[in-house]
Amino acid sequence: MMQELYAYIFGSPDHNRLKKELSKTLLFKDLTSRELDVVAQRNNIRTFKQGEHVFFQGDPGSALYVILRGTINIERHDPRRHITLAALGQGMFFGELAIVFEGVRSATAYVAEDSTLFCLFKHDLDRILKHHPRLGNKLLLNLSRILAERLRASNERK
Repeated sequence: MMQELYAYIFGSPDHNRLKKELSKTLLFKDLTSRELDVVAQRNNIRTFKQGEHVFFQGDPGSALYVILRGTINIERHDPRRHITLAALGQGMFFGELAIVFEGVRSATAYVAEDSTLFCLFKHDLDRILKHHPRLGNKLLLNLSRILAERLRASNERK
């Protein structure tokens, strides 16, 4: 009973570790401890073994994934070829278009090494925007900045 009360008041070790890991990522790095509490409450953690797929190109999209541990390859397939678009590691995220636009996945996420991912589903973001609008706007601004930087970097490579 006391341990449960302590965890409720101070946060469980897993909750605190998740907050710490999330605070290291570009998407969540500028959030306050209280804001990280709101995000970490979702506690949508998934583990994957090397060789598994998080999702396939063409699947319906519903979540953004933050890599807490491991490596994920983002791959695109067409009838003539297979292209690895990126190899992503700890602190990076992918699948962000799914929480902005409803539609299908534009690429496949392949687990290159055992991985632990934090999932932020579209309905989680919608709930944050409704009940914590300042936090929701902060997340959308961070996401916009990151996407703009990725677009700029992509344009410079061309």
